[in-house]
Amino acid sequence: MIQEMVHSVGNFLAGDIAMTLYWCAAIGGTVFFLFALLFSSFEISGVDSPDVAADGTFDAAGHVDTGFTDFQFISMKSIFAFVTMFGWTGVVWGKSGWGGFLAALLVGLLAMFLTAFAVWMMLKLQHSGNITTADMVGLPGTVYMTIPAGRTAIGKVTVAVRGSTCEVNAVADEELPTGTAVKLVKALEPSKFLAEKV
Repeated sequence: MIQEMVHSVGNFLAGDIAMTLYWCAAIGGTVFFLFALLFSSFEISGVDSPDVAADGTFDAAGHVDTGFTDFQFISMKSIFAFVTMFGWTGVVWGKSGWGGFLAALLVGLLAMFLTAFAVWMMLKLQHSGNITTADMVGLPGTVYMTIPAGRTAIGKVTVAVRGSTCEVNAVADEELPTGTAVKLVKALEPSKFLAEKV
């Protein structure tokens, strides 16, 4: 009885109705998966320039890395990846009945995992964490806006930190014109540094 049922299901999986379902999954999944990737390009952008927070930290990205807990196996993009690859694999091997169905299932699950892993890796690449003023001291930079002499007025310095460019306020003992290579030698305030010519 069970053997007949398994055989009957296998015949169904190799039949025209199942093939139609495979085609629907393949085409529908492809369309939605492409839309999901398109929208994700707006959601997951590169690292933004840091801003100085009230506590003196420089927020270099909106996402904080929490390790593997960020990994989400089930998400809209991974589900679309599953449906897409399940459908296309079924279209190719569906006539094999149970064999085609199991192959489609395994390939779909693999696509689901790889998509979730890719999203997780993009989030890790985006992560920079919070940069404190102490992290900035000692870094080289370039004067962006002339710094007057005598620490009387503030100029601006661009500094490369953790893969992103940060613009900070700076004062100096001597005048430092735009384009001068400098080093941040001391944090005077959470958002102001003493710069010296290199």
